[in-house]
Amino acid sequence: MHRPSLHNLSRNLGMVALTALLAACGQQTAGTAPMGALPKADLSENATVAQSGKLRYVQNELMVGYTDDASLKRAVSTLKATVVATIPEIRVALLRVEGDSLKVSAQAFRLPGLRYAQANEIIAGDQLPAGQVKGDLNAQAASADQIFDELPQYALDPRHLNAKAAWDAGLNGQGVVVAVLDDPGDVSHPDLKANWAGKAYNPFLNKVYTDAAEWVKDSASEFADHGTFVASSIVAADDGKGIVGVAPKATWLPVVINPAAKQTNEFYSSFYIARAAVWASNNGARVLNNSWGGGISFGAVKDAFDYAMSNGTAVVASMGNSYYDEFQYPAALPGVIASGALDGSNRRVTFSTMGRHISSSAPGQDTMLASPTWQGGGHALISGTSFSSPYTAGVAALVYQKCPSATPFQVRRVLETTANSSIGSNPNGFDRDTGWGALNAGNIAKTLTSCDKLPAKGANVKINVTYIDDSGQHPGVLGDVMLRGKGMRAGATDDPTPLYLSTTDAQGNATFAEIAPGEYDLYVAGSDLSVTGGLTEERGTYIGSFTATSGSTRANPDIKQVVLTAASPDFNPVDPYEPNDSPSAAKPITYGQTTQTAYIYNKPSDYDYFSFAGTAGDDIKAEVLAMGQLGGSLDSYLFLFGPDGKKLADNDDRGNPRIDSDSEISLKLPVSGTYYLAVTSYNIAEGTGDDGSPFNKYKLKLAKTN
Repeated sequence: MHRPSLHNLSRNLGMVALTALLAACGQQTAGTAPMGALPKADLSENATVAQSGKLRYVQNELMVGYTDDASLKRAVSTLKATVVATIPEIRVALLRVEGDSLKVSAQAFRLPGLRYAQANEIIAGDQLPAGQVKGDLNAQAASADQIFDELPQYALDPRHLNAKAAWDAGLNGQGVVVAVLDDPGDVSHPDLKANWAGKAYNPFLNKVYTDAAEWVKDSASEFADHGTFVASSIVAADDGKGIVGVAPKATWLPVVINPAAKQTNEFYSSFYIARAAVWASNNGARVLNNSWGGGISFGAVKDAFDYAMSNGTAVVASMGNSYYDEFQYPAALPGVIASGALDGSNRRVTFSTMGRHISSSAPGQDTMLASPTWQGGGHALISGTSFSSPYTAGVAALVYQKCPSATPFQVRRVLETTANSSIGSNPNGFDRDTGWGALNAGNIAKTLTSCDKLPAKGANVKINVTYIDDSGQHPGVLGDVMLRGKGMRAGATDDPTPLYLSTTDAQGNATFAEIAPGEYDLYVAGSDLSVTGGLTEERGTYIGSFTATSGSTRANPDIKQVVLTAASPDFNPVDPYEPNDSPSAAKPITYGQTTQTAYIYNKPSDYDYFSFAGTAGDDIKAEVLAMGQLGGSLDSYLFLFGPDGKKLADNDDRGNPRIDSDSEISLKLPVSGTYYLAVTSYNIAEGTGDDGSPFNKYKLKLAKTN
């Protein structure tokens, strides 16, 4: 699996990692990189890449979700932006803006008619799981029932996916189209060319290919092989040669989200991944395979997947190769079928990410897959949840062949209820290691004898949140919403009770697509104080019940209105001490004083200066109360300068050993005179970038301790 560098844990304007939407505006760890240092296909013309924490984004590109064309036009005018491209189906636009898009997003986020505004993030994947590389094909001790076409494929035998039993019953994927969102898949490979659907798509170029030779010419690279591996596990033809896919009569659409031209991972930005998903669904794909991860729980990609599911397209994603029990995206998005990896003994492979959101598992270690012809062709043994996911996508295609009108949730439940539940840590059903068990295509053929036997349809839900504070009523922006199935046994590894998480957009809406119908405990909290800062009592909480109705749709969802007594985040704060950006403009502070809330915000390389009168021999203690003690997003840095202007001390993180990211200086003053304290962010102090978050708040406290 191409798993980006956990940017689900990074935070930036308009992006959500469960409880954190805006924190990384103050977490820049690198400046801009020259265009030549990045793959050309990652960028729009003349664009550069900036970095904030783990987030990499196109510096002058802003992605906005809009409610109607008039709202988009108004936003473009207000921001003095130009429209690069739109995805009309989900009302998302890519704008070119003046200045840094991460900073512009703070202004854009509050414009009327915009659901969100986020810097156009560039996905950046990593390698295969540690120790998992292409294997040797020689020493394969295969039993007779593992030989399919020419080569052994344990994944398809009766003890694993049990594929032949499904084929013998007529379930082979005939008539179903599967899209592979990945690096370029090789449509000329002998195992794949017969089942190519005749189209391939590059969302960055917005180009549809219908000529195989042209596609191969534009795709061939020593780094692009992942998409070919993935596609072959789904649709390799049953022709007596090479290998065979689990759905050998299905057809496939290669869709590039990672050009892999100059290095293994060159993922396109979020806008183009969203465009890719929408195109695939519009062009007949009933299943989208996503063997990548590390995304976010909010924004254009989620909108695109929700749109696809509303079209009857199932979205499958690999759980990840992190070795941990954790949320990763897109696997953890509501409605997505999340796949874990098993070895040849039907045990969870150690690298396979675990979690309550896992659906089921499939072979993902030493799987026999096709290598692209531009790398010499042939086959390789390859490992990762990247390859359990397409096996899952292929089995989903078998369900769609039998029941074309099935909804994505029904497909998921068919896979789960027919899985071999004896594997994993709970031999009697669900566990967080392997989900509902090992997929078994033969069981599906035996069980799904008619479409009347499909499970109940899923539900689609919208929770709308409103804040009421001293200044009135406001949309419940940045709120955390949790739907927790009734009766959940918190912490139990064998509890299948559903749990879904989302964060509200600029209009206070959180949506949940294709989730399990039923009764839920609903938990809502106001904006995350670790992001925005503030007092606990300012956040506000709600606990109630909610019913998700089978058959509700994206167009007609189950709706719940929640009103919280909670402070609305201030996206345009006023610093009471500005201008104080130099020693000559320093604002006075005295012993025993703590300043009002101030901000490192709204200007490049912001330093705030404060002056105080000190006497030789004074033991002083200066403290910056910031992210560690007030919340918010400021990783502070503090300097102390003497009367002669020379630096006497500086501090990044207080405490030895470290307490938190706030700053503190204690010193005996050497002479009498006027001293200066300068507050800034770690990134500015280190020269690694500007900070732009409106939540970069702090207070400065000065004391004489002798």
